Amino acid sequence: MKYIFWDIDGTLLKTGLAGVDALRDAIKYRFGIENFQFSHTLAGMTDSFIFKQTIRDIKGRCNAADAAGLLIHYHQLLEKYLPTHPGSLMQNVKETLQYCAEHDTGYKTCLLTGNTMTGAFAKLKHYGIDHYFDSRYSACGELSEERSELAQTAYRRLYMLDPDIAPDKIIIIGDTPNDITCAHAIGARSLIILAGSTYDRAQLETYRPWNVIDKLPDAPQDFIALLNNN
Repeated sequence: MKYIFWDIDGTLLKTGLAGVDALRDAIKYRFGIENFQFSHTLAGMTDSFIFKQTIRDIKGRCNAADAAGLLIHYHQLLEKYLPTHPGSLMQNVKETLQYCAEHDTGYKTCLLTGNTMTGAFAKLKHYGIDHYFDSRYSACGELSEERSELAQTAYRRLYMLDPDIAPDKIIIIGDTPNDITCAHAIGARSLIILAGSTYDRAQLETYRPWNVIDKLPDAPQDFIALLNNN
């Protein structure tokens, strides 16, 4: 068996900034700050990093109670905001996931995302693709502030389920430099999809991805053929 680890935001879907608005309103509720301006990029970062750094920016330090309180309120608002924001699945995502589920492609679809498990599956469920992913094979953003550590955790979990796993059986699909660097951290391949990325091809190629494509192929068979082209 081979494994595809998907990023969520900008790769599988876009929420129309529902997540950002939910976090800003959670910050307003918890700390009384209107329209908080983040001091760091959100793209490709884990929720653990984003939440802890945000609290550090506000209070100078972050404790577990502050982080947990902000996260709980964010999750509540995220479910409320997803239906009110004009998000969508990225092109050909549902067709690709459905094809992988219905055919013996040799690949299992997994998640490697900076979202927390709760936030990840809230987004996937809203857009109707949650059933394509198994949480046992997923590494989500509450596990570490560092994306590379998520990849290492995912690899360790795979080893427990599949002792024959090797890095060349894993491909990480995303849209940011952090998706590439976390693939490097475990010796896996990285496939970058430009359609939802805030980076251009030249910027991304400096991080040495395995491949960069404009969008998922229209035919899912072509996607599988691409993955099998080592």
